[in-house]
Amino acid sequence: MFFRLYKYSIFQSVRCKLVLFWNVIFPVVLGTLFQMTFGGYVEEQVIFRRIPVAYASEQEDGAFGRLLKGLEEDSELVKVQTAEYKKARQLLKEGNVEGVFCEEPDTGDVTLIVAEQGVNQTILNSILKQYQRAKATFSNIGRENPAGIQAAAVRLEEECRYLKAGSVTEASMDCLLDGFYSLIAMTCLMGATSGLSAATDFKADATSLAARRAVAGAGRMSMLLPDLAAKITMQFLYAAFSICYLSFVLGVELGEHGGLMFLTALVGSALGIMIGFLVGVVGKYSYGVKEGLCIGFMLVSSFFSGLMFQSMARIVEMYAPALNQVNPATLIAKSLYSLNIYDNLGPYFHCMGNMVVLILVLGMASFLLVRRERYAAV
Repeated sequence: MFFRLYKYSIFQSVRCKLVLFWNVIFPVVLGTLFQMTFGGYVEEQVIFRRIPVAYASEQEDGAFGRLLKGLEEDSELVKVQTAEYKKARQLLKEGNVEGVFCEEPDTGDVTLIVAEQGVNQTILNSILKQYQRAKATFSNIGRENPAGIQAAAVRLEEECRYLKAGSVTEASMDCLLDGFYSLIAMTCLMGATSGLSAATDFKADATSLAARRAVAGAGRMSMLLPDLAAKITMQFLYAAFSICYLSFVLGVELGEHGGLMFLTALVGSALGIMIGFLVGVVGKYSYGVKEGLCIGFMLVSSFFSGLMFQSMARIVEMYAPALNQVNPATLIAKSLYSLNIYDNLGPYFHCMGNMVVLILVLGMASFLLVRRERYAAV
């Protein structure tokens, strides 16, 4: 009976034109617009350039100033402009520099002033932190073992040679990939409406089909599980189609781990289905209200993953990192991102583990609610 009900649910999903439009046509159109609008621009603009920075100090040849000059000459990391403090602040305000390093002539203490947070500002802060650690190290050595200062200086020089522009991985670093990964995540989460449909067809007081199933004499789980399996299968096929279209038609380099990408699509589709199913079994609201909740949740989750604003996931990671650990769209997109960027699969399996936990929690909550439902005999 399982396969007969499974096949029936598959045929039912295929016949729904509205579902096909939102799960197949819409992602294709949106992905094509992404590539046509931003593809060429990204290829031209994603080139690392020296970070413009101002150095302000009353001492013309301070220790940190020499470090910056060395970085400017030996690497393509920074472009230093020496100026008085007020002039340096004006350059920062006008956007001519990404940050201002201020060095006190008496103490040698250095502070970094920035106007905003971003990748360049993070790099500048890393340079400052390394200098501060080196300064503290030399101070300790000078007090405890003055004879070892020369050896420490050589060691520090060797460690500082990594400060040059370059890629940390051989994978593609196209910044538009975040948008494509979020698009795939949104396609997976569109399964929430299918999960809602499965819950509606299971509640005897919701539809005539559900009422007939309730009096059919078969076990409730034996009728529910084939329906859920079929909807997960169809949602996985929709997401897999989006991956294939982006890779083979648009030529987007999503990554080399094709099998794990499809596994992510399968788990993400199951997560989307279970979200919709939980919404469907909670409360006595109308189908329209619950459908609006599913669509709203999908859009909000996709927004925080970076679909509409690509830096949003990084902003959330900075101010509310716990949200990224439970946001379904972020977990799906981050899993795909991890496959393409990292040399090891640790971050990928971490995200996948979080998704599996969410599926189990949603499934247990849904089935507990379903088992508690009772209907009056007529």
